[in-house]
Amino acid sequence: MEHYTKEELDQYRNGGMSVLRKISCTAHLKNCKACAKLLKELEADDQLLRDLRGSVELYQQLASEPKTHQSSKIGRAN
Repeated sequence: MEHYTKEELDQYRNGGMSVLRKISCTAHLKNCKACAKLLKELEADDQLLRDLRGSVELYQQLASEPKTHQSSKIGRAN
C-alpha cells in the first residue's frame, strides 16, 4: 500500500486536491492507519500553532498596556 506524503495530506486538508483525488484519499484514510495517524498529527500541529499565535497576541496586548495602568492595578489589590 502506497502512503500519502505530508504535502499531499496538507493539500487534502486545505482543499488543494481535485475532487477525484480527494475521494481516493478519503477512501485510503479509512483503511490506512499510518496515513490517518499522520493526518491527525498534522491537525494537532495546526492546533498547536493556533494556540501559540493566540498566546503571542495576548502577550503583545499585555506588553503594550501602559506600565502605570498595570501598576495601579497592583496598588489597588493591597
